[in-house]
Amino acid sequence: MHRLVPITAITVALLSCSYSYHSGSAPQPSHGRPTAGKPARPSKGKPARPASAAKQPTASTSPATRPPTRSPRPPTRPAEPTTAPDRVFYGGPVITMRVDSAGNPIVAEALAIRDGEIVAVGEKADIFKLADGSTEKIDLAGKALLPGFIDGHGHLGVVAQRSEQVQLAPPPLGTVRSIADMRQALRADIKRRKLAGGQWVVGWNYDDSRLREARQPTRDDLDEVSMMHPIAVYHSSGAVAVVNTPALRLLGIDADTPDPAGGQIGRQPRSREPSGVLADSAVFLLERALPRPSDDELATRLVQAERQYARRGFTTVQDGAVDADQLEALRRLARANKHEVDVVAYPVVASMADAERLVGQRFGAWERGLKLGGIELVLDGGLQSRSAWLDVPYTTPPAGKPRGWRGVARMAATEVEQILELAVDQGWQVLAHADGDAAADQYLDAWERVIERRRVDDRRPVLLRAQTVREDQLDRMRELKMVPSFASAHLYYWGDWYRDTALGPARAARLDPAQSALARGLLFTLQTDAPAIPADPMLLLASAVNRTTRSDKVLGQAQRIPVFDGLRGLTSSGAHQVFDGERKGELAVGRVADLVILDRNPLSVRTGDLAALRPLTTYRRGAPVYQARPPR
Repeated sequence: MHRLVPITAITVALLSCSYSYHSGSAPQPSHGRPTAGKPARPSKGKPARPASAAKQPTASTSPATRPPTRSPRPPTRPAEPTTAPDRVFYGGPVITMRVDSAGNPIVAEALAIRDGEIVAVGEKADIFKLADGSTEKIDLAGKALLPGFIDGHGHLGVVAQRSEQVQLAPPPLGTVRSIADMRQALRADIKRRKLAGGQWVVGWNYDDSRLREARQPTRDDLDEVSMMHPIAVYHSSGAVAVVNTPALRLLGIDADTPDPAGGQIGRQPRSREPSGVLADSAVFLLERALPRPSDDELATRLVQAERQYARRGFTTVQDGAVDADQLEALRRLARANKHEVDVVAYPVVASMADAERLVGQRFGAWERGLKLGGIELVLDGGLQSRSAWLDVPYTTPPAGKPRGWRGVARMAATEVEQILELAVDQGWQVLAHADGDAAADQYLDAWERVIERRRVDDRRPVLLRAQTVREDQLDRMRELKMVPSFASAHLYYWGDWYRDTALGPARAARLDPAQSALARGLLFTLQTDAPAIPADPMLLLASAVNRTTRSDKVLGQAQRIPVFDGLRGLTSSGAHQVFDGERKGELAVGRVADLVILDRNPLSVRTGDLAALRPLTTYRRGAPVYQARPPR
């Protein structure tokens, strides 16, 4: 049975200590500059247990559990209720995301909120004593209450941008199985929108590994759609785009155009003529040329995108690699108090000049639902497009690349180091996209040198994607108190292809090594990486726990993790990553009332059913921002 404690006892317990499996200092207050902490060894305890009322998962569906590692958090000020709460939740498991002294999840009977804050957690009888006639009593009817989900990384602005573009994904996300299907979808968009000649047609999410032709489309393929419209289509990784001949003319790309630093302009066989393929930093040549929506259009799309996240149970999301226009749009929404979820923005920094332009801006403080969290570096491409920078070559190189292809770096090591030095001096958090282990080495090397020179501790850097990190790199990450953020749903969508084509069985089995991180007491988060895949927290959780691919095969059973640790990657660890560990991520007195109701208890369902869990209601600061219609 889960530990249910009287309200007086549980209030003291939740205020005096809570736990994180971060190997270093306790989570810090929610301000911009991290403070130093002394590393502590992870402690041992009993493994987390599912609710006694539910059937235990069978051995075939539940990976072996291990106790979460804990470090005490300093006491916080009690917030005893003095007036009746606005809402009381009861009648279902209240999963606090905290653990007792034995390492077991604390699951309460009821929770009360007032003025957007949690004021009591404990037994139903004690919580009800606080209510009066004005208190709304919400019967969970067996459903589960959890903290609102926190996305470890994603691209809110790109989600908004893609909403007006043509979906070119293969099943189950879309219907495109061939280049002919792609052409048909693009022609249908021109007809549906009645586009005049010269207007752009943009598609996204094609996946050459799933196309019948098993190759990248080219300018010639897109020219067959139209020579009157510039056309661009984005690969699912976002690291590759393909354009047609009219688009190449608009971009000014021809046989004499040199490859940009950290990027490649694809060429036709035995020629310098562009093939239409733009890879890595060359994609930015396209980004700068696409038409921008008006301020009102962009604001509308951003709000619609935020509502998509709220429907999935997210209350805090990221806008990673955000550009200046998108950041200003987010600030306009904040000034108008129109954000539907909390947004942490990370401007993209591709050069030292980019970083210097950010000096003087206010980082690390919430302003009406928006926080400038830090900066993001993009150190390599995507594993899906085989443009990630690897230490060992790809098993099968992409078309047009030689044997021994390992991908390429996007930034020079010296510039990365200079940017990190500036970030340390300014107190900025740094996120780095590094799909490949060679890119991860570049990031780790730079941090080790900068920290040695600057003599600073716990800057909480984040390694995004971290798909191919090795065991030795995880050891170095622990020393640096670096947070890996795993896009675990990639295992489902591309796991078969990684195993059979890109990496081979041995390396593919170690992708997203979450269990190896747990074994080191290393805190990690789970990220949607939207819009490459849907912002679905339950698929993230299921993928991290089960590691099954689209063919229903297990990819790396040894890296499976317990459900509770996966939930931490979506809640308390996410809050810690963005320096909000004292405000969000757990259900405790004094925390923000960001909540989600799931239709079933994730701690007690069979692990094979995790992906089917459904958010029913999402609360932001105590107010519902999404309510599902009752199922038929």
